[in-house]
Amino acid sequence: MGKYKWGAVSAVLTIGVLAGCSATPEKGGDTAKNASPSASAAASANAAKKDDKAAAGSPDAWKKGTRVGAAGSLCELPVSFDVAKMWQPKGLKPEDGKLLGEFMGHKSARGACEIDAKPAGNIGFIRVWTTDPTKKSPREVLEEFTGEQPRVVKKEFSDTKAGELPAAEVSYTTKSPLKDEPQQERAFAVVTPKGATVVHLGGFDNTEHKEMLPAYEMAKKSVAPVS
Repeated sequence: MGKYKWGAVSAVLTIGVLAGCSATPEKGGDTAKNASPSASAAASANAAKKDDKAAAGSPDAWKKGTRVGAAGSLCELPVSFDVAKMWQPKGLKPEDGKLLGEFMGHKSARGACEIDAKPAGNIGFIRVWTTDPTKKSPREVLEEFTGEQPRVVKKEFSDTKAGELPAAEVSYTTKSPLKDEPQQERAFAVVTPKGATVVHLGGFDNTEHKEMLPAYEMAKKSVAPVS
């Protein structure tokens, strides 16, 4: 990312591994009291991670939270949809959306909204991309969108609906230079008089991607045009 200083590209999460030394308790002492600060910090980090995963697996994690898209919402878009509870949406300024597009390799669409899964215990985002008004079909929008993305190795398109709107969906994999396993990704697109909207789900890895699919499906089922 170099000198890109914008809040949009926050997908890279650095996880520190805290190495602790085992402490020998003094006579009559308490093991926990004599544990090293590093060991205590590691235990706290592990406990917090377990709490996050427990929250993600709770019924509340997949309840309907806020709704984005309409004027005055956290993300103003050509369409609106429901966001899963505990996920955090953030609208992107035009300059941030443009930089995100350049960073991710997309020229046909600009970043408009990032919905962060970390508060729900997962590492990943639902990212929303928009275009100017277009005569392209949802399928054509997705074909162009995935055609711009580097290292795509397999694509499967299908016609579907997003809410009551005609939509196209693509399930695809990308080859990461850092991982042996192809990364699973998914996106759907709709077209309205205000432009096309692409809703994309990636994830830190395939396990995270699978765990986040219910939030993606919630968004797709609840899509409605913004007047």
